[in-house]
Amino acid sequence: MEVIGSLLGGYLLGSLVPGLWLARLRGIDIRRAGSGNIGSTNVYRVMGLWAGLVVQGVDIGKATLAVFLAQEMGLERWGQYLTATAAVVGHIWPIWAGFQGGKGINTLLGGMVLIEPLSALAAVGTFLVTLSLTQIVSASSLTAVGSFLLWHGLVGEGDGVGYLFGVLWWGLVLYTHRANLARLRAGTEPRVGGQKS
Repeated sequence: MEVIGSLLGGYLLGSLVPGLWLARLRGIDIRRAGSGNIGSTNVYRVMGLWAGLVVQGVDIGKATLAVFLAQEMGLERWGQYLTATAAVVGHIWPIWAGFQGGKGINTLLGGMVLIEPLSALAAVGTFLVTLSLTQIVSASSLTAVGSFLLWHGLVGEGDGVGYLFGVLWWGLVLYTHRANLARLRAGTEPRVGGQKS
């Protein structure tokens, strides 16, 4: 029952959509502006730096809170990974927004922070290095998530459950970035400062 409660709580926390709600306060439907995504990158491009940072902070924090509560409940690592995944699923398919959410990168980072802080930090470093080289947010995000499998073995726990969820997370973000992948293959994915993310 504790695991079920943690999964439900993780999903509901993940379903919080600050990008959608913050934009509405300014009379903007973020799903009809910019790339149409409710995540921090599109909010930044449509509403500016501070709005993007607020959305990013909440998107990270909601998964961190979900995992913290799971740890306080005494759930084992696999339960914590499940809770983090539930938060990511909530972000991608939020009940509060007609099951049309974001791509899950910030929420995934928030879930990783308390479970594997060193792997999370290394993945952020991978994102920043890739972004500096490519100036493409989507490519950097996909590379960072994929790198978790490497960092999990080098600086993380290196256990089977981590690899299992690493592959699952990789699959989820590949799915949410399928339009980006098509543009990357076509060479039309915009770099930082473009209109789509």
